[in-house]
Amino acid sequence: MKFKQFSFILYFTSHLFVFAEAAQKDLGENLKNGSPSRPLTNNDNQSSRWTGVGLLSTPNGTCTAVLIDTRGVGWTTTAPAYVITAGHCVLAEHGTSKLNHELNASVAFNYFQDTADNNKTYKVRTAIWTSMLGTDLAILELEKPLSALLQDQIMPLELSPTPPLFSHDVLNVGAPGTFTNRALRLSACAQEVSRTISGVQPAFPGGLVNECKDLDYGSSGSPMVDRRTNKITSIVSERHYGFSPAFLSNCFINGIFSNGTENCDLQQINVQVDFESLFLRSKLRPEIGPSGNELMPTWNFKFSIDTPYYRYKTVRDAQSCERPEDYSAAISATKGHINDSVGPETRMHVLCIIGVRSIEKNLTTALLKNAFTHAGHLAEPAPEPAFGYNEKFTSMQWEGAYPDFSSHFFYTTLVDSTPCADFRDTRYKKAAALELLSPDSPLKICSYASNESDPQPSATRFDLIAPPATDQ
Repeated sequence: MKFKQFSFILYFTSHLFVFAEAAQKDLGENLKNGSPSRPLTNNDNQSSRWTGVGLLSTPNGTCTAVLIDTRGVGWTTTAPAYVITAGHCVLAEHGTSKLNHELNASVAFNYFQDTADNNKTYKVRTAIWTSMLGTDLAILELEKPLSALLQDQIMPLELSPTPPLFSHDVLNVGAPGTFTNRALRLSACAQEVSRTISGVQPAFPGGLVNECKDLDYGSSGSPMVDRRTNKITSIVSERHYGFSPAFLSNCFINGIFSNGTENCDLQQINVQVDFESLFLRSKLRPEIGPSGNELMPTWNFKFSIDTPYYRYKTVRDAQSCERPEDYSAAISATKGHINDSVGPETRMHVLCIIGVRSIEKNLTTALLKNAFTHAGHLAEPAPEPAFGYNEKFTSMQWEGAYPDFSSHFFYTTLVDSTPCADFRDTRYKKAAALELLSPDSPLKICSYASNESDPQPSATRFDLIAPPATDQ
């Protein structure tokens, strides 16, 4: 046996014992959840388990990426090396997923504070798959095989085989760009499970929320790892939320990315949505008709998709978009326009759209990982003001009104058939604790409510008041 081969096997075997031991202890070394991050050093191989987390450099900026362990039955030393990062680090286009996307990038591993002279940098061959369609993830193939990185003592991390179901303690290992001496940093926190992440449009299912400190630009693509097993539970998307890459375990056979199988069906799809549908139609409000009846809003969602057909449904959380039941029959994608009514249930509603290439195409679990999702928030009804009357004034206040709202806004106008204006109308003013009105003629009062911590105001309403009664 050649000495080089023997050294590699010895190194590999010794690390099996290191990682087995690590699985039994706290890898965060008592770093408290929510405490400031700390730089990682590796002068005595104390952080060697994270040599496979590195700085991803592209023409558009930097992110973090992590080498994943694709070894298993049938793995050979010629199998490629793959890293996972956030999809927007590769192609920041909402509604787009691509296969074999050309990318001029590199990843620098062994990226510790005290190993700047010993960074190991590898070129990216291609972005095997990158997506901002239903998730924010990308798989990149490096030019060197995984065996070459192992010989360079760059150790991959395993993907957690299933998405987390409950709150759990994690460590973030990333390279935020907000520190003078940029290097890998470690932070600790609890990671919570969320059914829908809707901080950006479109909304994505299966989000995981964290409160780890010092996640900033450059942290995108960094792994959240279980602080006892060191397995990747999520990849950071934007600061305090990320997405589980567990389903991607099904895409590797014998250590090679294998798409188009029963368990891995990642598609190249582009969904284009006009600005109004994507952003201005995300906060929806019932309207009050001239006769006082409530009119529910519609999606009025206009889009194009580069598949011949699409299917859709509406649900209450984006996670349900990944289940096949209740999708419509296939519809021609010649003109994408969904105008179903939203509600009457308030708060989040999610529109799910899946592109299909034939009418008969079954919606498999693997195919539904390509679903486009868009969240709309239907406003709560506006609280009803309380009126008091005497011979001089009509008083108006919202004491004890709907508890989700802390502020109330109104304007007055002559009674006519014109509906109350949208909340953006400049006539609205913030109501005092008690408003006194003394109209000379009947007035219409238009009002809505809001809460400073939630950008979604209530629906609008109108009330009519008459002039104060006078003695004859």
